[in-house]
Amino acid sequence: MKNRFYYYQLLDEREEQLMNKAGAESFYISIAFLLLSYMITVLAPSLFNPRMILIIIIIGTSYFFGRARDLGVNYYSRFHFTIIGCLLVTLAITTLLMLQNYQFNIEIYQHNPLNVKYLSAWAITYVIYLPWVFIGNLGLKSYGEWAQKKFEQDMDELESGE
Repeated sequence: MKNRFYYYQLLDEREEQLMNKAGAESFYISIAFLLLSYMITVLAPSLFNPRMILIIIIIGTSYFFGRARDLGVNYYSRFHFTIIGCLLVTLAITTLLMLQNYQFNIEIYQHNPLNVKYLSAWAITYVIYLPWVFIGNLGLKSYGEWAQKKFEQDMDELESGE
């Protein structure tokens, strides 16, 4: 069955293996820090701060990019959403926003999720975010085309250098 939500094409499998190695290493570091924060939560709840989770994510991501650079990875791939994928991404963004909107404005909506004001806010939010998702998708698509051209140039340089 073909995926109809996004398009993905890997241009170089060797790069993917190196990227997976860097990802696995950063994953283990992130898990170790998460285990440490869990132990702090259980043993000394007053010392736990939710920012610790954000710091762990930042450390893991920074380590991932640094390790990938140390391995010499030039990760070329093509990835962009199809039209149905863009519609679903916009729906996911709208859902997250509107669930928080309902929590904060529950009195305005009279404790009724089928209130006309709330349902119209869903439609307006969806329409506002839809063009931004399509613009972001065009950026992903153009970056993928650039990456493919860059990959082909690098392969031509390697062939001519031999």
